[in-house]
Amino acid sequence: SIQLLPLQHRTMANPSASLPLLRSLLREARRMNDYNFRSYAIRRVKAGFSVNRNLQGEEAAAAIRDGEEQLQVLRRQVVLGQLYPSSRSVME
Repeated sequence: SIQLLPLQHRTMANPSASLPLLRSLLREARRMNDYNFRSYAIRRVKAGFSVNRNLQGEEAAAAIRDGEEQLQVLRRQVVLGQLYPSSRSVME
């Protein structure tokens, strides 16, 4: 199961680090084969960034580190999903 932690949004202290992270997380989430996992990951990334959009300082830096760790988790999940593909959902 995918566990994405809350992240931050553009208005935080370092937007140059958070915006590429947001794009990378969304890009990886869109690569997931399973519709349910894909839609959950996209929804969770967007919600995490919007919840923590006002973080600054050390909180923002910690959230970026957590986001980078979650990006690695998401990349591993995408690889596993490609190794063991499931049948197409009726939603796709």
